[in-house]
Amino acid sequence: MNDKETQQLEDFLKNASLDDLESYIGETGNTVPLSDYLNEYIAEHGLVLADVIKLSNMSRDYAYSIFNGNRKNPTRDRVIAICLACHMDYAHTQRALKLCNAGVLYAKNMRDAAITICINRGIFDIGEVNEFLFSHEMDVLKTSKDV
Repeated sequence: MNDKETQQLEDFLKNASLDDLESYIGETGNTVPLSDYLNEYIAEHGLVLADVIKLSNMSRDYAYSIFNGNRKNPTRDRVIAICLACHMDYAHTQRALKLCNAGVLYAKNMRDAAITICINRGIFDIGEVNEFLFSHEMDVLKTSKDV
């Protein structure tokens, strides 16, 4: 079911019984914790966790709490920062945001559009993304308490 379109999933749900929920969740992959998704991505792409954390511009303790699963729903900006640090494309970033219930990058939101442009242009440096946001009078990514 992972590759099915939303309409197909909605059609399935119209006829689903109460007993079908467990198989639906398992087949759509909605039960994957964010930490597992991020760790799998890092492993598959040969990244070094310490480097990703440094590039994310977050405190080590906070970042490790995300990667070890202790923080189930980190802030949206911090998830975006991790995705940028991992050089994730748009689809992978959207998936990470969905997994922690942080919404998705929404094309009609100008800040999200600016972040999407950066991702699609291969701009993954948090400083550069923040400069782009700031230059367009948008809130920068908040990756620590100090920002």
